[in-house]
Amino acid sequence: MIIDCLNLFITFVKLGFLSFGGGYAMLSMIMSEAQRFSVTPAQFADLNALDMVVPGSISINAATYVGYLARGIPGAVSATIGVSLPSFILTVLIMRFFVHFKENFWVDATLSGIKPAAVGLIAAAAVQIGAEVLLAEGKRITDVFTDPFGTFSVICIIIFVLTAVLNIRFKINPILLTILAGVVGAFVLA
Repeated sequence: MIIDCLNLFITFVKLGFLSFGGGYAMLSMIMSEAQRFSVTPAQFADLNALDMVVPGSISINAATYVGYLARGIPGAVSATIGVSLPSFILTVLIMRFFVHFKENFWVDATLSGIKPAAVGLIAAAAVQIGAEVLLAEGKRITDVFTDPFGTFSVICIIIFVLTAVLNIRFKINPILLTILAGVVGAFVLA
């Protein structure tokens, strides 16, 4: 148990130090590491809905969720501290030296290169979670070539499109949409 919690802590410290672009940019890396702790993609996909109703950043919520699934409350605490610690350390260091480097060409160029990579990581997480949520039970994304109409869950696609339209076009609160989609899913998909 202690070794597992230590492994969770070290894994999330590593993710915290090596991730740029915010919580959503970290999701694909967290998803990859979560599989080492026997967290399934379906369990990880539930995090997206959970994150809409739980306060806090997605990276901290993801670490807490993965830690909890892996080792209960001690795992959740270990992973949460692990993912938060690098931000505290780096913020103090960056603020100490930022004044000296804020006009530096190399710092600007490095940050300009990191921005598109962060967008790519966010897109990768969106595709992975979207594929897990929208695929029919027992299907893989490669099944679309052999069975294009039976690969996706029609109900899930309708819920997805409807909530996207209601949020984008009519500006309905995403938390309300998440709760409503959960209620619909509980009754229709059960």
